[in-house]
Amino acid sequence: EAGAPPVAAEAPAAPVEAALVEPMPPEAVGSMRLRQAAAEGDPAALYEVGARYAEGRGVDRDSAEAALWFERAAERGLAVAQYRLGTMYEGGVGVEESRTEAQRWYLAASEAGNVQSMHNLGVLLSQGIAGTPDFSGAISWFTAAAEHGVRDSQYNLGVIYARGIGVTQDLVQSYIWFAAAAAQGDLDAGGRRDEVANALDADQLAAARATAAAWTMTPPDAAANTVPVPQGGWDSAAALDTQTLVRTIQAALNARGFDAGPADGAMGPRTRDAIRAFQATIGAVATGEIDPMVLTALGVRA
Repeated sequence: EAGAPPVAAEAPAAPVEAALVEPMPPEAVGSMRLRQAAAEGDPAALYEVGARYAEGRGVDRDSAEAALWFERAAERGLAVAQYRLGTMYEGGVGVEESRTEAQRWYLAASEAGNVQSMHNLGVLLSQGIAGTPDFSGAISWFTAAAEHGVRDSQYNLGVIYARGIGVTQDLVQSYIWFAAAAAQGDLDAGGRRDEVANALDADQLAAARATAAAWTMTPPDAAANTVPVPQGGWDSAAALDTQTLVRTIQAALNARGFDAGPADGAMGPRTRDAIRAFQATIGAVATGEIDPMVLTALGVRA
């Protein structure tokens, strides 16, 4: 119409911010709750996916795939994942054997407070990462682990102080650590403790026994030695099962004008085509897969 002001072009909708920061695990791994959390980078979920590949739970055992997921969790600071990754590099399981990489991940986990990593790092250093033992470093980490109650580290310290390996021989310290390991049921440590006792004079033995009796373990930091699990577990009934989730997605797509077919919970070609068409409108890669970005944009929670 003459004289009418021009109609402003509608600004394109801003794309939805992608929540997907890691690959979406396949359906066989577990619930959408687990898979979505892993794809969003939740360290505990990433670890759980790795554990399922490592142990063959729901999927074929695959050490290489397990290592990939453990590394994703480890890079996000999950100490237990760092420990597991260290063991894989040390043993060459799923990755190329590398004592240097094992040391790197054990050190990260140890500094976070993972007690088994402290012990393993002590063993690596006592053997030598590149051929030359680091007894000072080994003793430091064995001591840290022993104080947190790691029996094998306590036993190793008993041997180290009895023989004077990297330190001045100290039979009182040897007795104390053998006694600590024996108190946890290590029969060999009990025998070694009694051998050391026979080499001490009366005053030394009395002091050693008094210190051993008064010794108490420093509780490990739970956050560095456990992996959190959501209430009810990753595969609990609280999470939508796959069929229910697909049905919900189909209904949501149909309501927005994307023809996903009947909301029957079956993930067929029609549903995948509808997802692809929807993904194209929100600036996502058109994979045809249900991922966190699709869920967020449709307002669906798994």
